[in-house]
Amino acid sequence: MKIEQAMITQLMVLLNVKNGKYRPSEISKELGITLQGVVYHMKILRDKGYIGSDNKITKEGFDFLYNGLNTIEDFVHSSLINIDASLIWEAIPDRDIIPGQKVYLYMQDGYLHASPDFKTGSYGVSCTRSNAGKCAGITGVKGLIDVKKAKITIMLLKNIEKIENLCDYEKIILQKVSSVEYDLAGSVGELAYTVLRDGGIKNNLEYNAIGAGFEAAKRGYSTLILISDRLFHFTINDIRELQAKNPEIEINYIHV
Repeated sequence: MKIEQAMITQLMVLLNVKNGKYRPSEISKELGITLQGVVYHMKILRDKGYIGSDNKITKEGFDFLYNGLNTIEDFVHSSLINIDASLIWEAIPDRDIIPGQKVYLYMQDGYLHASPDFKTGSYGVSCTRSNAGKCAGITGVKGLIDVKKAKITIMLLKNIEKIENLCDYEKIILQKVSSVEYDLAGSVGELAYTVLRDGGIKNNLEYNAIGAGFEAAKRGYSTLILISDRLFHFTINDIRELQAKNPEIEINYIHV
């Protein structure tokens, strides 16, 4: 199936119909195209039997929608792979490499490394001359880089004015912390900072804990972030945006 502008528009119109929007004016507003354009494409969809007399999507219409969206998904996926392969990645070579040399890519200590000898499922070509342990530019990257699956645990603490006995509450928090598996810990706010400090826990993500937590998780490190209920409400939108960009990262919430 070819991807043409008319087909894309018809798929979007049909998707709106499938979601219960039957009025052309409503679909026009949703898609940002003219009312006349919506009417035109709805007539084509009806003529093809994709929209029934009751203005609802038919079985044939559902098949067209399903197959069309899968075609678009395949096109986008292959396009992203082509674009990704043309980018220049930064990597740390484990020995001296020269331009045009094939190298294999792997993650180590949260950073991308390149090796001419250590074969992995991902590889590329060096576009720079680089010494071992320095930074190299790698292009034409193909295959999947093996990254350990990581998650983010966000521990929600009471607001300070709701804590009757801070020492006892810190003990409860630290007991909860001891039951969580994590590689790096971080804090948002003074309460979270002092709990980690008093518990002798290294604060790896001290100032931009939310953003750094997601970056660490992308590199294979599970993170634990302590934050009060009040400060959490100020960061929830940031968390949602980061989660939308990184849907593969699991987030767990623990209320203490």
